[in-house]
Amino acid sequence: MRRTDALILAARTISRNSANADGTKGVSDDEILQYLNDAQDRIQNRISSTKNISKIFTTQAIISIVANQEAYSIPDRLLLNKQIEGVEFSATGSLTDYVRLEKLNFFNRDTNTTNYPWGYFKRGGQIFLQPTPSTSTGTIRVTYERDLDDLDIPRGTIATITGGTATQFTTVTFDPATSNPYETTTPGWSTQQYCCFVSPLGVRKAYNVLIGGYVAGSDILTPSPSPFIYNTTYDSALAVGDIAVFNKYTTTFSQLPDACERYLIHYAAMELFHRDSSKDYSKEAAIVAETEEDILKALAAQTSEVQYVPQADRYEW
Repeated sequence: MRRTDALILAARTISRNSANADGTKGVSDDEILQYLNDAQDRIQNRISSTKNISKIFTTQAIISIVANQEAYSIPDRLLLNKQIEGVEFSATGSLTDYVRLEKLNFFNRDTNTTNYPWGYFKRGGQIFLQPTPSTSTGTIRVTYERDLDDLDIPRGTIATITGGTATQFTTVTFDPATSNPYETTTPGWSTQQYCCFVSPLGVRKAYNVLIGGYVAGSDILTPSPSPFIYNTTYDSALAVGDIAVFNKYTTTFSQLPDACERYLIHYAAMELFHRDSSKDYSKEAAIVAETEEDILKALAAQTSEVQYVPQADRYEW
């Protein structure tokens, strides 16, 4: 999958919406970014709803238990705020002690406390352990489908880092050539509340950084609070050359399979044709529909792996 600015250029080329000779653009990059994000959201939801055993967006999170606390939130983006595959409990926190919890309904709610919860139900994107654990020594391992990071274009490349360690940073200074174009625009550095930092290949470095201040001209960004403390589970230390993007949970490369690149480009081109009231809109819409069908068929197809009959508890056999 190519970077978002390359996808934007491809959509512009197909829809004949290239930049003018003086560098101005009839349609902004940010508008095309919205089309790309709309396309990504649509195809992810379609893929997730396809009945297949290969859940390509599935990941895991380990959450520490708190004594006498019933409800737990996943510290990440949960697809549609509901797509949980399963929950396991470890009384010690050891990877070898996890046991599967039974999925329950709200009417199974048990207000008692115990050292060993045996089930859970979901409500409002949260997991409610049943009965409520009475100790803080255990953990739960949640398998869930993650909502993909939104797409953005590079808004600044880090030139220097102040107070940077393995656990935090105080300020960053951008290369003026990369950040200056976004100092007075909307959206721009003066209007943003949050930003994220990714590697040149779009790998997460520091997410959801609250912006305390941005000094135009000096190209210095200060987080709030400062220093910013990395999330030890997900973040890693910033480095010169890393890239800043606007908003929460954003990156410069789509996390969809590479086969979806064509879909994103043609979806954006379709929206551009629609915006221009072009007669080519219907032709592009047909290409989008055909591409979407191809992707869903390919992902729904079974692999050549041997699939045994599923067993609720393989140790009972």
